[in-house]
This record gives sequence, structure tokens and C-alpha cells, in this order.
Amino acid sequence: MNTLVGWIKGLGVAVGGAIAFYANCVTAQITPDTTLPNNSRVITQNNIKIIEGGTQAGSNLFHSFEQFSVPTGTTAYFQNATDIQNIISRVTGKSISNIDGILKANGTANLFLINPNRIIFGPNASLNIGGSFIASTASSLNFADGTKFSATDPQTTPLLTVSVPIGLQFGATAAPIRNQSQASPDGATNIARYPVGLQVQPDKTLAIVGGDVILEGGNLTAARGRIELGSVAANSLVSLNPTNQGWSLGYEGVQNFQNIQLIQRTVNGSQIASIIDASGKDGSGNIQLQGKSVELIGNVGLINITNGVKDGGDLTITTDKLIVRDGARLLTITMGEGAGGNLTVNASKSVQVIGTIANTTIPSALSSTTFASGKAGDVNINTGRLLIQDGAEISAESSGNTRQSQFTPATGKGGNLNINASESVELIGTSAKGFPSSLLTRALGTGDAGKVIIVTEKLLVRNEAAVNVSSQLPKLPENVIYLGDTINLGKAGELNISARSILLDNQGKLTSETNSGQGGNINLEVGDLLLLRRNSQISTNAGKAQAIGDGGNIFINAPSGFIVAKPKENSDITANAFTGSGGRVQINATGIFGIAARSREDLTRQLGTNDPIKLDPQNLLTNDITAISQTNPTLNGVVNINTPEVDVKRGLINLPVELKEPRLAQGCDASVARNQSEFIITGRGGIPSNPREVLRSNNVQVDWVSLGEDANNPLGTSSRETQRQRSRKDAQNNKDVKYPPNEIVEAQGWVVDSNGDVILVAQVPTTTPYGSWLNSRSCK
Repeated sequence: MNTLVGWIKGLGVAVGGAIAFYANCVTAQITPDTTLPNNSRVITQNNIKIIEGGTQAGSNLFHSFEQFSVPTGTTAYFQNATDIQNIISRVTGKSISNIDGILKANGTANLFLINPNRIIFGPNASLNIGGSFIASTASSLNFADGTKFSATDPQTTPLLTVSVPIGLQFGATAAPIRNQSQASPDGATNIARYPVGLQVQPDKTLAIVGGDVILEGGNLTAARGRIELGSVAANSLVSLNPTNQGWSLGYEGVQNFQNIQLIQRTVNGSQIASIIDASGKDGSGNIQLQGKSVELIGNVGLINITNGVKDGGDLTITTDKLIVRDGARLLTITMGEGAGGNLTVNASKSVQVIGTIANTTIPSALSSTTFASGKAGDVNINTGRLLIQDGAEISAESSGNTRQSQFTPATGKGGNLNINASESVELIGTSAKGFPSSLLTRALGTGDAGKVIIVTEKLLVRNEAAVNVSSQLPKLPENVIYLGDTINLGKAGELNISARSILLDNQGKLTSETNSGQGGNINLEVGDLLLLRRNSQISTNAGKAQAIGDGGNIFINAPSGFIVAKPKENSDITANAFTGSGGRVQINATGIFGIAARSREDLTRQLGTNDPIKLDPQNLLTNDITAISQTNPTLNGVVNINTPEVDVKRGLINLPVELKEPRLAQGCDASVARNQSEFIITGRGGIPSNPREVLRSNNVQVDWVSLGEDANNPLGTSSRETQRQRSRKDAQNNKDVKYPPNEIVEAQGWVVDSNGDVILVAQVPTTTPYGSWLNSRSCK
């Protein structure tokens, strides 16, 4: 995507038309209970339910209801004094709160709605309050002085407090909360120009905390404020901490979580999106989601866009498993001088980003972008396993914006991608339209692209997927003019990967390329294996648009590992330039097989041409390592391969499918009096060295092992005598044999003991009971 419109155009793409009738709406009304010293009172004036009374304690106003629902077209109006800071309402009955009308309060009071049974916000639900709004299915609201305002255990004479709320306490159950709001009071729209849904005033908090939290075609808006979604299990305590944006929620007291879903809703054939928006005209807010599983499926999005000079807020998801698929998007964006917020995912088990919106090119995405002079935020992912599949992407970009058929490139620097996956990172396949599954940072103007940093055990990039850092011109329609400098684009970022194994298969790519300008660097730290298969590439080419620019550098460090490419599959490692200088390729590895360095002269000879455009190792079926200048032979780069114990030119040796067992050419017949003779080879263990290799002093061999002795068993763990003990015994039986006890001398003969074993001795014996056995007629 190259423009802001491109990033958000899919959000709420088919909302249009009138808001659908709320099928779940019921006729239940607002009914106070009698549990407060000064009970709540409800007065009906036309479609307005005026809520008076309640019990005040300092700046807190308490209300208690047997049931609390607001039907379509109805307003529940808390008529509070303007000095009230917190309106705290609970539902002590057993009914669900169905809110499809308006919740209204005076002044800047915060409104708390606590119903442990369940809360549903219908399509027409909206807020008209000056403070923050917290809706929860907790059983009680806890205060700093230790008191609780409980919905499940209401006291006839409750202890009400003047202190501030500090926590939401859940009891034996944690009921769900569902939001379907598409309300647009006075025509209000969010940053994507769609209904705001539930909205609080700028710089305030909108929090929904319960069991399962579901946004089903429901929107939440808090400009420059804070949006919190928390899904917890029973017996949880969620802390409330006052901030300049209202409240931030803490989950340090939660042992178990439940699930959060953002899904679209279909009404009369139209898809209605779910959008969470904390964007602001000067700065932006913060969005935090926390649950066991967080799913964003279909035409849904989390957006945090900042404009002006202030920095944007952060978008943070904490979960076991995050799923973003079918075109769902998480976006942090800056449109001004202020830096964009960071996008951080902490998913202990996995992150899955999959697919696109059906029949479109809009990918499922986690993205941070600058469209102006402010720096884009970083994207940080900490997980066990990361999967990007079917054209989805995770990106940080310095882009630009299109207005009146003119593209204005961003000057701000792109953010970094920091990926820490303890098990694996997998990028697989393309979208139906052919767009690759990608991890990328990119510059489309004079702003530099950020870095991609990956730390994992296993990196797999296959079926045309790509990890890419680049600097390039955007692909624009013919009628759109690029207003920036097409020559001096920003720098391509760096690609830094640390992994035990890296597999590139079927056009998998690791690239840091530019259309013009300096190519980026690629640094790979490989523990065991770097494997390239079926036209895969590692490339830092520069000037791909036949422009100026020097090739980047590639450093592959695998001091205990191997680099392997299957022959004749056209997998290449390149640091080429078109008109500028070639880069540098430095490889340190224990072994490198199936891929070899090639000079410009090699390419010229094998391709049969000196045409710079055709001097591309991709035009050869061999696996090649190059760092050339395609135009100027005097500007070739350097390829340095350090594999001191392997000759890379020797290639691979085809071993037989099954090794034959060695056999003796001759044998001896067994005599009647003796067992058949044996020929036994005893080595020190391990696999012998390849005779073609240099001898090493550190070959792993299993050394001789001496049998232990103890007082009870002088032969150690064996029931048989040791060789030395038998030799001594047999020598004693032969008077003429002298065996020096403490001196090692050259053997002069042998004797055969009672077990038939041949023993070398220092002196030739005068009797040789079995001395002539080698001359036996049985030997053939």
C-alpha cells in the first residue's frame, strides 16, 4: 500500500445504508433496587429515562439497579451534579443489560457500569458523557480504602467511600460482553470515515472488561485517549490506575484469561466492520488488548493515527495466541511531525497473520507507517512461533500520500521490525493476486527504511515469500505524478537474522535491494545450516532500475554450520550493482556445498554476452555467489569465502546407496578341538576421518577405557580376567618365559592360553603348545 487511503480503504468497506434493526433488543427498562441509603429514582419523560437520587460520597455517586437496559431510541440520563467525578452503577438482579440507546451524564463525570450477568451493546448504542466509560461484568468495584461496591453481595447498608476506584473484582463467573455499535451521533465518524460506535471525549478512556469480549461489527472510538479490552476468567482482579487519559488497566492479579474477538457482521448481504480507533489531530491515544486468545478476522481493524507535532500512542496486544486473518489490520501511522506509536505484540505461544480480504489485494497486516516527516513507530513481536501466510505482511514503512493526482513521498524514517520468536518464523506462499507473504521495511521517498531484526531457532521462507528491506519508487497509476526526487531515494534498511537454521525454498527470498542508491546490508548468524533450494535468493543488489547505486554487503557467519544448495537449482547469493560498485560477500562456515563464487568474467563467458542487462546470475541454472558491477568491470566487489578445511570447488560426492559389508578374502577351517577362529578389528570408536580431509587434532574419538578394580572383584565389572592378568598367569606356567613386571619391551614371541587366546610375550618360549597352528593343513 502506498497511501493512507490505501491502508484504510478496506475498513468498513461495505457498511453503507441504514443501521439494521437490533434483533436482540428487549423491552426491559431501568428498575432501581432498594439497597442504598438514598436509592436511585427513575423519571420517564418521553423517551428519556432521567436517573436521579443515588447516594453521594464525596465526588463519587452510587446507583444500584435491579435491572438496567436501554431500548432503541431511549436515553438513560444520569442527572448528576457537575462536581461528581465518578458515577458508579451496578446491577444486582439476574438480568442482562441490553444497551441499544444512549447513556448520558452531566459534566466530566466518569461512568462505571457493572453487571456480572452480561452486557450487550446493540447497533444503536452510544455515549454522551464527558468523562471515561468503563463497562464490566465484574462482581464488584474495589476502592483504595478497602471497601467494595458489590453487585453480587449487596448490603442493605453498604459501606460507601469517598476514595478512588482501584480495581475490578470478578467472582465465581466472568460473563461476556458484546459490542455491535455503529452509532453516529450528529454524524460523527472515526478516522476511517465510518460511524464512531461507542465514543468517549478526547483524552478519555473507553474500557470493556469481562469474560469473552466480542466486537461483532461494533466500533470503539477514543481520540487521543485510551481504549482497553480485557478478557479474564473467574476470580480475577483487574487493577485501575488513574492517568492523564483516564484509566489504565493492569492484569498482574489475573491468573487466567479468556478470549477477545473482532469480527465483521453481515446484515442484508452487507459486511459491517469492527474498528477500534484512538487517532487524534495532535498526537494519538493508546490501545491495549489482553486475553488468552485475540482474534481479528475479516474486515476489522485497530487504527492509531497521529497528526501534528505530538508523538502518537502505542498499540499493545498481550495474549497467548494472536490470529490476524482474512484482511484484518493493526495500524500505527503518523501524518505529521510527531513520531508514530509502536505496535507491540507479546504472544507467548504464537502469532498468525494470514490471507487478504476476499477478492482484493488488501492484506492481513501488522504495520507501522509514516506518510510525512515524523518517524514511523517500531513493530515489536515477541512470541514462540510466527506464521505469515497467503500474502499477509508485517511491515514498517516510509511511504507517502496521494492527493489530486500527485504523490508526495514521506521524508520521515521508517520504523524497525523486531522479531523474537523462540521456536520459529515461517513465511509461506502468496496471495491469490500473487503478492508475497512478507516481513518488510521499505522507503518510497527520501526517508530511510528501517531495519528487520529476527532472532529465532528456525527461519523458513518458501513458495515465493520474502523477507525484504528496500528503497524503491512506488507503483503509481499513469495519471499520478511523483513529486519527490526519483534519484536520491532513502537508504534501504539492514536485514539482521540470528537463527540455528535458515531454509529458503521455492523462490524464498532474503533481500535488501534498491531501485537506485546504496543497497542495504544483510547479516546472517547461522548456528547449524543455511539451505537454499529451488531458485531462492539472498540479495543486496543496487540500481535494479538500471540506475546508480552501490551493492550492499552480505555477511554470513556460520562457524559451526554449513551452507548448502542443491546443484542446478539456480539459487544465488548476490551483492551486485548495475552502474555502481559491487558490494562485499563474506562467508565464514565449516563447509559450503553446491554453490560457488563467480566473477564477472565467469558470467560473461557462461552467458555468452557482455550486455550489462543480461549479466545476471539468475540467467544461469547454477547456484552462484557474485558481487559485480554489471556495467563497469573495474567496480566489481569482493567475494571472500572462509572454509579452511573444505575445498568448495571439489563439489559433492555421490556415495553408494548402501555400503557393502567388508569381508575377509580367506579363512581357516575350524578344527575338531577348537572353535572357529575370528578376526576382530577394535578401534577407538567414532567415525574415521575422510581421507581427503586435513587431519584434525580434535577428532572426536572414544578413548580406551580401563576396567575398575575393587577388593571384592579384582577383575572389576567383568567376570573374565583382563588381558594383562591372563598373560602373567600363563607366563608363570611357562618357566622359561620372563615377564618384566614394570618394563615395556618389544614382543619376541607368543603363547596361547587355555582359552585359546594368543598372548604376545617378551621372550621366545621353549615350548609352543600351539605354536604351529598357522602351518596347519586346515589353513587354505
